[in-house]
Amino acid sequence: MTRRLAAGLFLVTALPGQFGQATYSGETITGQFTLVRVVNLSQQAQPALPLKPKSMTEAAAEWEAALPVRETAPQITPRQLRPPLLGVSKPGSGSIRAAAEHMATNVAPASYPVVVGGAGLGFNGPTHLDQRLANGGNQFSIEPPSPSLAVGSGFVLAGVNNAIRVYSTSGSELLPAVSTNQLFGVTPAIDRRSGINGVYPTDMRVFYDHTIDRWFVLQRSHDNDIFGNTINSSRLYMAVSQGGDPRGNYNIYVMDTTHGGNPGCPCFPDYPQIGADQYGFYIAYNEYSTYYGDHVSSGILAISKAALAAGTGQPATYRYVLPMSTGFEFAIQPASTPPGGSYFMGSGGVQYFVSTNANFAAGSELAVWAMKNTAALDAGGAAPVLMRTTVAALPYLFPDVATQKPGPLPYGATQFPPNGVLPFLDGGDSRVLSVVYAGGRLFATFASQVRDENGKSLVGGAYVILSPALRDNVLSVRALRQGYIMVKNNHVLRPAVAVNAQGRGAIVFGISGPDYYPSAAFVRLDATTTTPQIHVAALGAAPSDGFTGYSQPGYPGVARWGDYSAAVATSDGSIWTITEHIPDLPRTELANWGTYIARVLP
Repeated sequence: MTRRLAAGLFLVTALPGQFGQATYSGETITGQFTLVRVVNLSQQAQPALPLKPKSMTEAAAEWEAALPVRETAPQITPRQLRPPLLGVSKPGSGSIRAAAEHMATNVAPASYPVVVGGAGLGFNGPTHLDQRLANGGNQFSIEPPSPSLAVGSGFVLAGVNNAIRVYSTSGSELLPAVSTNQLFGVTPAIDRRSGINGVYPTDMRVFYDHTIDRWFVLQRSHDNDIFGNTINSSRLYMAVSQGGDPRGNYNIYVMDTTHGGNPGCPCFPDYPQIGADQYGFYIAYNEYSTYYGDHVSSGILAISKAALAAGTGQPATYRYVLPMSTGFEFAIQPASTPPGGSYFMGSGGVQYFVSTNANFAAGSELAVWAMKNTAALDAGGAAPVLMRTTVAALPYLFPDVATQKPGPLPYGATQFPPNGVLPFLDGGDSRVLSVVYAGGRLFATFASQVRDENGKSLVGGAYVILSPALRDNVLSVRALRQGYIMVKNNHVLRPAVAVNAQGRGAIVFGISGPDYYPSAAFVRLDATTTTPQIHVAALGAAPSDGFTGYSQPGYPGVARWGDYSAAVATSDGSIWTITEHIPDLPRTELANWGTYIARVLP
């Protein structure tokens, strides 16, 4: 996931509340998002390559020695490569940043006590070994681990990077790891016999829509030639199941997202996010130039959900292009609604989105976006209208890097003999990471730098519960409740929220620091309270020891950590979560990350 924000694009200076309400029109692009093939997931599934009966180091060395090219990772940007914890300045408006930094790092909310356990059910999800060995091993080693989760009809669909697995809700494996190259019916990421590069899907998102009983898998690709060199074109790939069993047939849709007619493009759609209301399926993304990697604009696709359920070859599709003007036009997160929850039925149907301000690297406002008249996606006529307003929220600040508990580093020791150098973990940024619409409220999460009771600056989480209203073409929003999530002396990473139809749910995240190897954790919440303790669903077994943590010779590197976690509600009211951790499981030489899936009873 690219995080660079081009300095030339973020020169807006404004005070909180200055932006007011704005309206945006969309364009019909029906015919560009097209059904191209049908693929059966079970037929694509292959057993994983067996681990050789040797030590991890010996087995991994044999795998890597036989490879025609070196393993690669998504580009790491200058912010993540800077010398960590040296107080390197971050871009921002002085007055806004100063206020947010003072509040986010000097107001010390109470840390949450931590207990081990508390999940109703839990099991290990896909690991780096699963992802790397899918598709007969014709895969790259990839960091960061970016997991996504969908649950329904007795199935669990978990995806990470470019592989997916299907489980029962009791945790039984129903299909081995399948690469999304296989699911989408495209060439392998790399043919290990010839070294020829194929399609490289990234930014994993999976989704289950309970209203139409369909499963979705979405990814994007920045196209490349057979040698792995990127070229100036890009695509979105989306698989939509033909029924309620995620192991069956999928309709495969493809869209060319090069967007050559947009100033600053050709582009690629970084960090696509998904959501849905009663009428539409929504994909929001950041457009980056394929030439320079600069942020050009953000985009939202609104697609007829009924047409996708029916397998229509060219479903009704509208596109909204949002050039950067206020700072809120970045990483716009669509909302989803839990089973049994009510959609917003007024104004012809409304879909909500939320974003933070990327302009200043700090802020104390959120943007709430409302797309009204979404019924037009099925009925035709005038395109849905997108509106935006802002609301005051708790201050947030781009977090710095996170630390880890010292431990064995078998791969790091090969890079920095004799014992390795403990990497930091990438703390991410303050973009919105999840949004749920339930009971007329929006629940959103994001990260922020915080300061604990001992004055220690840490990566923390934040949540906000909002009450939106759309009347007479005026969008207004109130913040009902908000707060930070923090653990004394340790870091909270990548918080994601889900609530059920009654507004009760959980926030999932990782914990790492001097007291914890990277671990999977959660906290329960509802519309009025947050429980006073954090539960660790799975304790980490070792430090992160992947290849991106050793990019700075002679200095502790910054390991790429999962760009997001995920949480979803199911029809019985339970909350399912997935996040990154370091399990005690077989690994490859180049990475040891895993994911953990937990069922939480709110």
